[in-house]
Amino acid sequence: MVFLLFTLYPLITKVLEQRLAHDWAHGLLHLISAAIGIYAGWFARSDTLAALYTWTIAIVYTTLGIGGWFIDGLFLGTAMAIPLGPVDHAFHLLLGLAAVAVLLVDRHPVRNGQ
Repeated sequence: MVFLLFTLYPLITKVLEQRLAHDWAHGLLHLISAAIGIYAGWFARSDTLAALYTWTIAIVYTTLGIGGWFIDGLFLGTAMAIPLGPVDHAFHLLLGLAAVAVLLVDRHPVRNGQ
């Protein structure tokens, strides 16, 4: 849900400022990722999809969060350009590291009284 909220705010501001045409693919990618996360976390019949989603977010977003500081964006110069800035890099890194933390906690669950 937090992922969805952090996706909707920039999307709404870009629509209001008429800047969405320059970054529509980025917003769409985040909306799809958030929808998959909501489905995997609350509606999937098994934990397998949630685990796969968490691993994917951990790997992709941590890599993008670190590597993003060295690039201006993805697919620049195309209709599907995804410009990236410092706020994007920080968001991607925070989200990726949060997924890594979830995976680590899930691997070593805390037991009552220990």
